[in-house]
Amino acid sequence: MAISYLHGNQAAGLTREVSPKTVFFQEIRRFKIALDALNIRFSVSRARVRLRSGKSRKPPYFACCYNVGNLGSVNIVAFYYPLLADWELMDQDAERYRQRIRSALREEMIHAVQVMAVRNRFQNSPELKQRFKNAETYYEHLLGRIIDELTTTHEGRDVVLTAAKLYYEDWTIDSLEKLRQMDKRLHGRDGYMASELIRQLVQIRCGELTSEEAKGKAWDKYRLFWTGPFGTTENLLQSMAATLRQAAPTLVMLSPALAETLEEIERTIRTLQQTDVARSEIEPYAIAAAL
Repeated sequence: MAISYLHGNQAAGLTREVSPKTVFFQEIRRFKIALDALNIRFSVSRARVRLRSGKSRKPPYFACCYNVGNLGSVNIVAFYYPLLADWELMDQDAERYRQRIRSALREEMIHAVQVMAVRNRFQNSPELKQRFKNAETYYEHLLGRIIDELTTTHEGRDVVLTAAKLYYEDWTIDSLEKLRQMDKRLHGRDGYMASELIRQLVQIRCGELTSEEAKGKAWDKYRLFWTGPFGTTENLLQSMAATLRQAAPTLVMLSPALAETLEEIERTIRTLQQTDVARSEIEPYAIAAAL
């Protein structure tokens, strides 16, 4: 179930593109098709510094934003300058750069669909409204529950830690306590990593590269990790992602909450696929009628 439909014709214009700006805005335009279908807003920020908790931080590539409390007004923000900087990391290779941006866009789309699915589940459940203060409180509870369910076995715990090392780019995360500390320090709450694990699993189950794998050789330029027998950070990442890929069915079996969340997200993806197919069949007739 590939999710390349989010970006239209992947082969279009690859041989002619040399500018990172051209690639960036082409991918944004294709991405907007899916966003409009889901009523998700999108914006581009040219900020060079991002304030978070009163502190100046380097902006991320993208951010999925929503209202505190009710999880409404989902908005994906693309940070222009960090994304352009990746052009050099990708050796000015248009195809690799396109893959990098496409993977990052898919990541935020998955996060956005995830938030909307949780919000809809909360709004449609009188029981959840009685138990939790608001949709965000329920969301945090759900993420914590997924981590708790997955870590009941040694295998589940080890895979969760592998996913955390991939996401946080930190090879020292070797215990759940260190993971909790990292979640709280960077995101202000325990259990945040579950949202990234969900995203990684959706990418894997859809037959796509994880966002971490899509960084490719860029890791070897600016990340100094002990790679042991793997030789390069890129090889190490691929090995860790392969471990996560192989463990995906087991993780779904270990956590009913994870299985339900994945099904909700993938159901939305299938709906978008069907819409895209229908649109591709209708558009030629519409163009002919217009002519």
